[in-house]
Amino acid sequence: MSTSPTYDEASQVLGAQPFSRLLGARLSRFDEGRATLEIPLRPEHRQQDGFAHGGLVAYSADNAMTFAGGSVLGARVLTASMTIDYLAPARGEVLRAEAEVRHRSDRQAICDCTVSTRIDGEWAVCAVARGRIRTTSPSPSS
Repeated sequence: MSTSPTYDEASQVLGAQPFSRLLGARLSRFDEGRATLEIPLRPEHRQQDGFAHGGLVAYSADNAMTFAGGSVLGARVLTASMTIDYLAPARGEVLRAEAEVRHRSDRQAICDCTVSTRIDGEWAVCAVARGRIRTTSPSPSS
């Protein structure tokens, strides 16, 4: 894969993740410094009160930020750290995580993410996150 993956390459990477396939995740946007991940909410994604499970919300932010970071660092990246603030219960029919790179160096990127759900055609923010994405490729000096 090239240093800056294409949308098709990124979609192939997502499709190669068994957990992402299980959840039904798809990339709806992937370009330099940005990625958007969407998940159609199914009954098995919900907790006992009918809201999307917090783990699903965190997964969506984590993976969207990793793809945003990978768009500028290359395909070999992992999440090094992440914080998330849940702002409202995630209810609706689609979960969308929109991530953007805020800062980058040769080996890491700081990304912000907004997670929203679509309810009756309207988007409502349910969480915000920040993550540090780092490359797993060897540094040029090693």
